[in-house]
Amino acid sequence: MVSEDYELGNGRQVLQRDGPVAVYQQVADVLMEQVNRLDPGARLPTEESLMDLYGVSRTTVRKAIEGLVVKGLVVRRQGKGTFVMAQRPVRMLNRLAPFMETFTAAGMKTVKGLIEYKWMEKDRTVPAKLVSDDNLVLVIRRSYSSAGWPYAIAEIFIPSHIGRHISLADAERNSIYQVIQDRTRKPLQRAEITVTMQAPPDHLADALNVRAFPVVPRLERTTLGAHGEVLECTVTYFHPKGFEIRAEVATDISAGPSATSAPA
Repeated sequence: MVSEDYELGNGRQVLQRDGPVAVYQQVADVLMEQVNRLDPGARLPTEESLMDLYGVSRTTVRKAIEGLVVKGLVVRRQGKGTFVMAQRPVRMLNRLAPFMETFTAAGMKTVKGLIEYKWMEKDRTVPAKLVSDDNLVLVIRRSYSSAGWPYAIAEIFIPSHIGRHISLADAERNSIYQVIQDRTRKPLQRAEITVTMQAPPDHLADALNVRAFPVVPRLERTTLGAHGEVLECTVTYFHPKGFEIRAEVATDISAGPSATSAPA
């Protein structure tokens, strides 16, 4: 069995050329150890550096890195390199809360950016549940990123009678829930949420870095006020390797056990 030593960080690694584990997998295993020691957003060595370090082909290096990409441990950025993925935030669907709370709960330093603030006529891109008497809606597009990596982009659609109270400065500084309550004094009663997998919209694919994915998670939230009034509709697209969406549910025992039911 032939072994060759290669240096990575402070440790000396051994590649077993004729061993039972494929060479690319050995490289991936060592890289995984390095990823676990690095901070989120750190860049891995270039393909050329790894080729020299291990004495392997570019195909082997790329196959090793692709295994880490599939596991969600690293991400490739065209023309920039391969980077350690930041921790995966979890979006809970149990209560109405600003989106930024998701990142705060994960202890992540997150940048919220305003992509667009504009008025438009309602068309097929606007959720059907949103009703506007004058056919105008305010659209606010926001991006959420951490360690230079885009996690999500939200498109917020607001009916005109509410949107006219929301300024560009409001959209830049505050969550939409806070703005609606501060500017209109309308109470938030509940939200209806639908999660689907859809092709990423062309106008958002590059900003979310998802050109390589045929589909991405899409969460549509319609927030309702008193008497079922629609206050806003938000459509959020998530990077499929950077987010988790969860909900907690309880068993409905109000009716008591059924005499005719059998244990599952």
